[in-house]
Amino acid sequence: MLVIRDKANIKIDYPVSTIANPDKTIFFDIETTGFSRKYCNVYLIGCMYFSNNELMYAQWLAENFNDEANVLMAFHKFLKGFNTIIHFNGNAFDIPFVKERGEKYNLDFDFDRFNSIDIYKPLSKLNHILNLENQKQKTFEKALNIKRTDPFSGGDLVEIFKHYVESKDDRLIFPLLLHNREDVINMGKLISLLSVKDVFDGKFHIQEYSINEYTNVEGDIEKELRINISFENRIPLKIIYNKDYLHFSAIDDRGYITVKIINGTFKYFFSNSKDYYYLPLEDKAIHKSIASFVDKNYRKQASASTCYEKFSGEFLPVYSLDNDCFPQVLREDYKSKTGVIKPSVLNDENIYSYVLDIIKFMKNK
Repeated sequence: MLVIRDKANIKIDYPVSTIANPDKTIFFDIETTGFSRKYCNVYLIGCMYFSNNELMYAQWLAENFNDEANVLMAFHKFLKGFNTIIHFNGNAFDIPFVKERGEKYNLDFDFDRFNSIDIYKPLSKLNHILNLENQKQKTFEKALNIKRTDPFSGGDLVEIFKHYVESKDDRLIFPLLLHNREDVINMGKLISLLSVKDVFDGKFHIQEYSINEYTNVEGDIEKELRINISFENRIPLKIIYNKDYLHFSAIDDRGYITVKIINGTFKYFFSNSKDYYYLPLEDKAIHKSIASFVDKNYRKQASASTCYEKFSGEFLPVYSLDNDCFPQVLREDYKSKTGVIKPSVLNDENIYSYVLDIIKFMKNK
């Protein structure tokens, strides 16, 4: 088994200390001879870690197929000094692979005791916003303009490793180590993408908001709500999102939201329809306590879908019907999944909730 240790020579932009103790944290990645945990081997494990405030990396490379045990034992021993592991889709591949292969050699990789942070998982849920061609690590690297020296895929390296085992040609060691090293070290750069997750988890601050008039392409005067927000952690790429009345853009530590104000008529639905009559001619519901003067021929028991009062004017869209900050959310009809509020109800106390409503809508769309 070959053991390599050296300086990583990179700077991590994301504040790791906000999610883990850096001194107890490693980034790790494995290389295997195939996808089957039962029949294939782990031939290389690489990790990056903090040592005296400096980033280091370590790699354990098997020199033959029987060397897998030594690689796993070395990694098992190394893990004892840490409590957090950071990986890229490791929950689906690396962790269960190491765990099952370790069992073959009576090694208990108790990953349940670790704080496991998967860079891939939260980002995969935001791909409709990031708009990447796929969700491979190299694609995320490309989005951040990370340049690789390694030209190979993991599949290519399986044949290189087999050839190395057979030939003992030391020239093949370099490409094997390079690919794994760049996988691991680049995670230190990719972790900055968790700042995008942070935004969609509500880690932002309202800087200012206002309602402004503008002239549309047809020359008509319209209104929109403009909101400027700041992020707790700088995002490393530009985000642009457009949907109906909503526009969102973000870069660095700033985000900009514009929401078009709608002119129309919407309905406020009362919750206790049994206490209301519906008046078909007036197309509205009134409480039974004031409906005694209405002829029985012109009223009928309200149902959930007819128990409403209509309002006309200017409105802002909202994407959650159960936001406690906006008790009077109006809808187009009873089955509508979204609603509207009057712009006048926005204030310093609820503007954060309004933006969070937008952010959650974008995240789940």
